[in-house]
Amino acid sequence: MPNSSSFESLADQATRLLFRAIVRMRRLTWGPKSDGFSGEVRPTRLTIVQFGDYLEAFERFRDGGAENYYAQRYTVDFVANLARQENIEQVTVITFGRDVPLAEVFPGLCVAGVNLYPLGRPPETSRLLAMVKATDPTHLIVGAPLVPLLEFGTAQGYRTLPLFADSFQGGGIKQRVRNAKLAFALSDPRITIVSNHNLAATLDLVRIGVDPNKVVPFDWPALISPRALAPKTAPPSGQTFRLLYVGQLNEHKGVGDLIRALAHLRHAVIDVSLSLIGAGDVQALGDLSYNLQVGDRVRFLGKRSHEQVQLEMREHDAVVVPSRHSYPEGLPMTLYEAMCSRTPILASDHPMFALRIRDGFNALVFRAESPDDLAKRIRDLMGSPATYESLSVNAETAAEHYLCPLKWDRLISAWLAGDHSTILSYAIAQMREQTAQLKA
Repeated sequence: MPNSSSFESLADQATRLLFRAIVRMRRLTWGPKSDGFSGEVRPTRLTIVQFGDYLEAFERFRDGGAENYYAQRYTVDFVANLARQENIEQVTVITFGRDVPLAEVFPGLCVAGVNLYPLGRPPETSRLLAMVKATDPTHLIVGAPLVPLLEFGTAQGYRTLPLFADSFQGGGIKQRVRNAKLAFALSDPRITIVSNHNLAATLDLVRIGVDPNKVVPFDWPALISPRALAPKTAPPSGQTFRLLYVGQLNEHKGVGDLIRALAHLRHAVIDVSLSLIGAGDVQALGDLSYNLQVGDRVRFLGKRSHEQVQLEMREHDAVVVPSRHSYPEGLPMTLYEAMCSRTPILASDHPMFALRIRDGFNALVFRAESPDDLAKRIRDLMGSPATYESLSVNAETAAEHYLCPLKWDRLISAWLAGDHSTILSYAIAQMREQTAQLKA
């Protein structure tokens, strides 16, 4: 009898067939090579909609502050430099994470914000769409899978670039309906390029029905490297083994599972401590650690700059990335940063990690949502100095092949210039080996 994974595979195949038919029908309306726009020549006005607060980051860097995460300064500086180009009339960055009045940062660069998801209230979609329209864009970058905004952008005649860092995992009817709505919006022929962060998450777009001929993986540049650091040796057996987690603090990211694994180890009289960097459900997770009698072994360090995170990774004995399958990971840069620090990784078997994480080569992999299995892999790492040192040595090779060749800034620059052929040379349909893995 077919198992649930077989049914899911059949459903995925049916979805792709359905949307291929939809794409063909929609092209009958717009034509296979037309983007549906009138060809009117206007000065370029770019609007970027994203979760991150551009104004806060811009002002922090202006005042000498540090990066909060990998490549933050690179993205902020790139957008500012776009706004200074003579051929671009205006760039506006809209955050959907909080309300920000429309304001000019300097001539040609504006910021604004709408709290799209207010606590206890329906989404403020109409306010977001109105704010986008008020910026009068010719080009629109949508930095999250916001279906109403994607549909609004094409309907208004904006050249629209979906630019995500998300995956679309999870079972159930609701998730499949959400995925179907997104795939339908992205099948619009007026959207000629769809991009997602790194390869596995981009393949996930194809899985839900998006045309592989226009789906392109992007990445950040290699701003750091493990080459500057010597491989690490295993810590002495009598020393506390220090684990580090970096990211959002919540159950979906697997932080509760990590604390439960710590409790298993303490019950077995294994000397392990845990440091947590990030913000989120600190109170609930702190209560969990005390209820499990490991409160004295868990430190909540709060937010740290990217530079501080790198130092903490180097100082700790292992970095844990315990994401549950229900969390829509793209491919977290925490994995790459850990490799660059030469610190061994303990990673869950999240589907988005599979193409970049190899058990026993650049990480030890455990079953997501299984504190028992995570505790076992921690003990495996602690008990084998040879494995520890091998993971640290292999980090250099793993980091070299971690990032995709098309970088974020080059993608946007080529798209604004209308150079779609360069971008689409990186499309999934051109990547035969990875496409074969998807079909398997």
